Amino acid sequence: MTEGERKMSSAATVPLQPSAYFMQSTAVRPATKPTVKFGGSRESEMVPTAVSDLSFIYPEAVVGSSQPLGWQNLIALEMRHTVSDWSMPPLESHCIMIQLGPPVDVTARIGNQSFEQSLEPGAIIIVPADLSMHWRQDDAAPNHTLQLYLDPRVLRTTAESIDVDYSQISIAPQFGIRDEHIHHIGMSLRCELKDANVMGGVYADSLAKVLAMQIVRRYSYLKDLQMNRGGMAPRKLRKAIEFINSNLDKEQFLGLATVADAVQMSYSHFSRAFKQSMGVTPNAYMTEKRIERAKKLLSETNLPIADIALRTGFASQSHFTTTFRKLVWTTPKGFRNTL
Repeated sequence: MTEGERKMSSAATVPLQPSAYFMQSTAVRPATKPTVKFGGSRESEMVPTAVSDLSFIYPEAVVGSSQPLGWQNLIALEMRHTVSDWSMPPLESHCIMIQLGPPVDVTARIGNQSFEQSLEPGAIIIVPADLSMHWRQDDAAPNHTLQLYLDPRVLRTTAESIDVDYSQISIAPQFGIRDEHIHHIGMSLRCELKDANVMGGVYADSLAKVLAMQIVRRYSYLKDLQMNRGGMAPRKLRKAIEFINSNLDKEQFLGLATVADAVQMSYSHFSRAFKQSMGVTPNAYMTEKRIERAKKLLSETNLPIADIALRTGFASQSHFTTTFRKLVWTTPKGFRNTL
């Protein structure tokens, strides 16, 4: 064996440590012996950082994985961390974590933002692609999470499908939020991990698209909003949103012309400026808000679905059901039954 071959063999067989911290690098390379620190107090060996999920970094923590199932749009991992202090390097994918275990007090940093919170079961964390996260919990009890990894290309396709310019938006980090829609998607994907079948991949990929839609609609923001590019003045935008939210139950009343009049703008100018400021058309925004209100009523009340349709501004139950299915990928009754 030549000297070069011996070096390559030695580098390729260095074991990875389960509590690794990482440094950014410009290329994927085999693990090497030098030690570095990444946002923590313990030293660890260098490993490649161009990875899409944490199964590469903490393989011993993986309880279940979708990787053998061939899902196309998303990777799902069920993980149980037995260390209380760990880090995630900047990943290629957006990571959505759902707390499965008992409440845990956590101090975390995502990018340059710090968080300190008690995470209850069902709490959700969003770590955008290319941002690191450092996690430290107060006790040493194992922590159980479901982690969903979305390729940014899936979000780009989703954004373009609703006329949002993906190049102009960023995903905002979130920590400890409650989102029934994301939780429902996550638990459905978790069931698929446990009970895989021949149609599971198709179902999982469709859920990934719904998840991407929710991330784009709820947790993205415009990078650079400039008024000379046609956006609305903040005062008028705020007034328009307040007017819409106050009249969601009045479908016949709440037309674009009515909202435009309320903010003293022409119909065409309002439509263009609102989309420039919010990233979606006024109609899409109003529909989204109606569906959000409907999900809240489905979750928190026993009102008949026909009544909920009327209370959220839909002309009929059939119109409500069609719109709900299009955006949530299930019927109102199906959504309520999973709660």
